Amino acid sequence: MKRMLLRLMLLAGLMAWGATGCSNQEIDTAKLQSAFQSAPPEVRAYLDKGVAAIQAGKFTEALPALQHAAYAAKMSQEQRLILNDAIKKVKAKAK
Repeated sequence: MKRMLLRLMLLAGLMAWGATGCSNQEIDTAKLQSAFQSAPPEVRAYLDKGVAAIQAGKFTEALPALQHAAYAAKMSQEQRLILNDAIKKVKAKAK
């Protein structure tokens, strides 16, 4: 009986770890900011507003700012990937 209970607890722990550990939803705001250090001031303003909202946990406020920066900015492929990743993670947290 104890062995079965131990196995069930281990299985539940692995399932919980898999649900949280495999879906990395942490938003790397430092990476986002450093990727756009040389962006035009109007784009930086939207990014800074989005980053501040993320850091405050206000994901519904961060989303429009980041999306506006995505449409307003001419960016490299790397910058686009970083920004799109941040937008995807903000959308997931805003739900």
